[in-house]
Amino acid sequence: MFRKKANQIRLLRLEVEMANRTNAHFQKVNGQLNEYIDDLEAELDIAVQEYTELEDKYNALMAERQVSQAAGPPF
Repeated sequence: MFRKKANQIRLLRLEVEMANRTNAHFQKVNGQLNEYIDDLEAELDIAVQEYTELEDKYNALMAERQVSQAAGPPF
């Protein structure tokens, strides 16, 4: 009877140890994924900023073009 209980306890301890290892692995992977997401978000922020700057330059050039066309002689 004691041997059966001791074996059950040993098996439960092994299961807990395996669960802890699995949990540690997934926490590590989760941390890596979070870092990757942070890097992607930073890259996206830069791309959006660059796009906005280019869009502003384009709009300024288009406005300048419209003004110069309005001031010039019609063809």
